[in-house]
Amino acid sequence: MPIEDIDFQYRLTDGAVKTRREQTDEDYLRDNETLIPVGKPFPWGYTIVYNIVDPHQPLNFNKALADELQATKKVWHFDYFEQPQKVHGLTFFKANNGIDPRTNQPWQDNISGPDILISKNAQGEIKTYIQCDFIGDVQQCKHQFYLDNLPILIRITYNRQYLKLWQQTQKNIAGILDSWVVTDKGALIKKQAGKV
Repeated sequence: MPIEDIDFQYRLTDGAVKTRREQTDEDYLRDNETLIPVGKPFPWGYTIVYNIVDPHQPLNFNKALADELQATKKVWHFDYFEQPQKVHGLTFFKANNGIDPRTNQPWQDNISGPDILISKNAQGEIKTYIQCDFIGDVQQCKHQFYLDNLPILIRITYNRQYLKLWQQTQKNIAGILDSWVVTDKGALIKKQAGKV
């Protein structure tokens, strides 16, 4: 029976995976105790990897984006607008161009209109789909992406400060997952990535 999902903590600054009773475990605890209380960006992202067991499920976010744009128009009565400038190489959509339609003032919450950032492959498939808060002391990003060579969906949540590392994060996590492939007897095929 295939694994349905796994989760781990990933350090965005260097690609390390938190491992119990190793240096990364101590680093994670120290960062929790020293960075969060003083409002500094937490460099760890909570990562979940989902196995896609339905072979008919598309491995892109084209429908997810279309559904999101339609739902906001129907439920919240506003549109998303593609912005003229990319952000860190990502196509950027802003809710109602940053204006809350109820107040005609800049948005004051992240609930109904988070920023949406996407990346498409050469075939026009959205392979990266990121929603980010834009208000508040801690602005989080929910980053989702598919890998071309494996039928899995990866979700990672992290501080928006680290959005600029989105491509490296995807590359590193792909390498980590590839290094976790095992033989039928459970032995690693490659040297385990994500170790520092």
